[in-house]
Amino acid sequence: MIAIAPLLLLVGVILLAGLNLYAPLFVIAAGCFVGLAVALIRDVRKRYTYELDGEVLHITSSGLSEAVGLHEIADASLIDRAAAREYIMGSTADLEPAEQRRRIKDFLKYCTVDIGLTTFTLGVGRGLIDRMPDARHDLVLVRMRDAQDLLLSPEYNQDLVTWLGKQARAVQERG
Repeated sequence: MIAIAPLLLLVGVILLAGLNLYAPLFVIAAGCFVGLAVALIRDVRKRYTYELDGEVLHITSSGLSEAVGLHEIADASLIDRAAAREYIMGSTADLEPAEQRRRIKDFLKYCTVDIGLTTFTLGVGRGLIDRMPDARHDLVLVRMRDAQDLLLSPEYNQDLVTWLGKQARAVQERG
């Protein structure tokens, strides 16, 4: 929305300068304001904290808390947004639509990054975001032993993957 708003406002200014029409500029400005407000609310609403404590990964948010034991985790790896979309769509392709939506919701429940599967995603700028150097491996795919997969969006993604890998191996070696 931040990239599109200036372009839309430019169109409004051109209409104002060329045709002396004020109404399109005001409509475009109001639309941009509402769009930016919605984008801001969507970006701020979900915040998760991932805490590592011994053999448990604690995932907390305002009022919600879940503990995932390392014995439940099969592996963890870095993944980008496009690969995350392809992964979940590929793993749920043969499911009924209701079950597919439930699996996607469970997959994304601890992720704060929009990977392009929500109904509010218009796809505008998604390709640009997917190709950004910092977005290349900004997510963590955690595969669970019970076939439930989680997508996490930690600030220190490489550290989380390294820690989960080391701890999961130690738990497996102990039996």
